Amino acid sequence: MRKEHVVMVPDFREGNPYQSLLANHLSDQDVQVSFDKLPLGYFPFSELSKQHPDATIIHLHWLSPILFVLSWTSSPYKAKLRGLLLALDCLWLRLRGKKIVWTVHNKFSHENFDPTVELFVRRLLVKSVSNIIVHSQSAADRLAEAYGMPALKDKAKVIFHGNYEGIYPRPASDRHTLLKTKNIPPEHTVILSFGMLRPYKGIDKLAALFASGKVPDHIHLLIMGKADNEDYAASLQTVCDKADNVHLTLGFLTDEALADWLGAADMVAVPFSDTLTSGSVLLAMTEGKALLLPELSKVFDCVPDEGALFYRDEDDMVKQLAGLSASDVAKMGEANKAVAHKMNWPDVARLTAELYQR
Repeated sequence: MRKEHVVMVPDFREGNPYQSLLANHLSDQDVQVSFDKLPLGYFPFSELSKQHPDATIIHLHWLSPILFVLSWTSSPYKAKLRGLLLALDCLWLRLRGKKIVWTVHNKFSHENFDPTVELFVRRLLVKSVSNIIVHSQSAADRLAEAYGMPALKDKAKVIFHGNYEGIYPRPASDRHTLLKTKNIPPEHTVILSFGMLRPYKGIDKLAALFASGKVPDHIHLLIMGKADNEDYAASLQTVCDKADNVHLTLGFLTDEALADWLGAADMVAVPFSDTLTSGSVLLAMTEGKALLLPELSKVFDCVPDEGALFYRDEDDMVKQLAGLSASDVAKMGEANKAVAHKMNWPDVARLTAELYQR
């Protein structure tokens, strides 16, 4: 097996261990990995190849830098023209013996880009790159439908998202002590929602539901993370101040603090539905936590039916939460932990290295 040199772009390792974990385990497969930002010119892949002449593969993860550049273009027609140049850049690089692999993490970006331009560019890239990686078969099916490209399912290789075993520290504080700081009785149920707080995630709607009084008072929602902007933070604070069972902690969450509060929580809520994968879900499963998820989250293909409360709408969520027992929560967490344990990074790296060799 020849040794591959892969350049991963864009470099989003800060605040997200996914790329680092993948790169570290790829080294065990005799794959050299470098990281870089994505050049912003007309031919970013060719420019990247010049900067890394020994690289045999460019592994693209997120399109946001490309889409930001296109959003600056004066008209949709010029943006689509740049999209065509991007596709030609892919094909030219492949003619020179290089590979471009694209892991599609999102169906569409979470920012408000021109949807027609973004769809145009994504369809072109599906046709132009060497290989596509998705984290589940359901994700491939959903992408094929959204892009109107049935052939995408044949081109996509399913490689699951790895777990987070041994990545985060063990809790340093006990549950009783932590809950006391929030005036939460230890016998009450705590549902944690953590991470970057951004409007598309639907955390504000979840908070409003808990603050409405429809959810039993003994079930608490704990929201922790840094808000996308000050206005969104203020709106969240206003909602959370309306009820005693909704608790908001704004600011960057350290690994140590996250480990403590994950240990104290009974469940983890990940309310956003228009996504193809979630590191938060994998972390919760790794830590043996029950999950509260919308039905559309079944696209992850990794959460067992017995590991989550999957809800259709708010009324369905309230009904299921009202009938939840402590033993139910414990069994859900155990089911998730067992599944997550099998989703190890050595297997992820092996499958990825095999794809690089194809």
